[in-house]
Amino acid sequence: MVVAVLVLVAVPTLVWMLGPGATWVLEHIDHATVFKEDKDRAAALAAIRGNVLAVATGLAALLAVFYTARNADTARRTFQLGERGHDTDRFSKAVEQLGSAQAPVRLGGLYALEQLAQNNPRLRQTIVDVICAYLRMPWTPPREEDRHEKIRAAQRAARTGTSGRTEARAGRDPDEERQVRFTAQRLLIDHLRWQKRRWWQLPTAANALFWPGIRLDLTGVTLVDFDFERCRVDRAVFRGATFIGDSWFNEVTFTGNALFEGATFAGNAPFGGATFIGEALFEGATFAGNALFGNVTFFGNAGFGGATFTRGVWFRRTSFIAGAAFGGATFLGNAVFKGTRGTRIDLAGARVMHPDNGHVWPPGWHVSTGPTGAVLKPDKRTDDGGE
Repeated sequence: MVVAVLVLVAVPTLVWMLGPGATWVLEHIDHATVFKEDKDRAAALAAIRGNVLAVATGLAALLAVFYTARNADTARRTFQLGERGHDTDRFSKAVEQLGSAQAPVRLGGLYALEQLAQNNPRLRQTIVDVICAYLRMPWTPPREEDRHEKIRAAQRAARTGTSGRTEARAGRDPDEERQVRFTAQRLLIDHLRWQKRRWWQLPTAANALFWPGIRLDLTGVTLVDFDFERCRVDRAVFRGATFIGDSWFNEVTFTGNALFEGATFAGNAPFGGATFIGEALFEGATFAGNALFGNVTFFGNAGFGGATFTRGVWFRRTSFIAGAAFGGATFLGNAVFKGTRGTRIDLAGARVMHPDNGHVWPPGWHVSTGPTGAVLKPDKRTDDGGE
């Protein structure tokens, strides 16, 4: 609107200045009315008109630049809207694929989502949320004997030339779903592992595919052979999760809270060298295998209340900066707290099933055997602070 008004004013002004206006300026502004020769008057008028044309040309150039920039911005916005619409279509189709009964279609949906997230950082958290939601869907891993039976059926089919399928299966094949879930796990890990180690690389080689600032919600999931080593995430929720097989968390970094309340670790759980910057809560968790927390640093509160350690648990050279609570925990196997550091390590009421196993408790704690069994209690101190 403003530009249109300026044009309406500028055009008549330019026409007038190139005509009688130049004479008016010469007589009323420059106050030049007497010239020795007519050619001097003509030169003065030509100079005024030349200056007017120069100014008009400059204004026209500025107007052209303005419209060019405006058109470019409009084109850019149109392109971005088109791209977002295209991304929305791709996202919708990929999510729809995850609901397919066919495993290859579900795999295609996962890879489509990964590629979309790699090219669009603003979509990464949303796509990670979708993959986590897929993993949270109920699933029962196939039994090992069922897998062997399928192998034998396939071998018989190869010998006899039959299909090997005696009856139609309803729903998703458990073994195929296992492979899809392995893929979903791997895609998350590939983009959350912030360091890679290969034989030709330095130990600190950065992962070019790393997605920073990602949050995970894997509440109640079932994860098989979960290899989360050297990953870095923000908030991570594993409440009620079941980890089948060994679960590797060596050198992982949780920049937000890490919540493992009620989780079950069916195999070994190595957390060596991990860093917990926020709270680390393992209350009510069950460790069926060895729990390895050597050289771990807990900057926030560490909660292991009510946890069950079925086999060995090692907290060698572990740092509890804000303190740790083990009230109500149960140690069925060997417990080693050698070299632990922290402002407050509370083991009051923790139960010990085999007190003579050669446990190593933090300074200031001992096992007391009573009617209810062996529990950990703080050492008594005299008024002057001695034992």
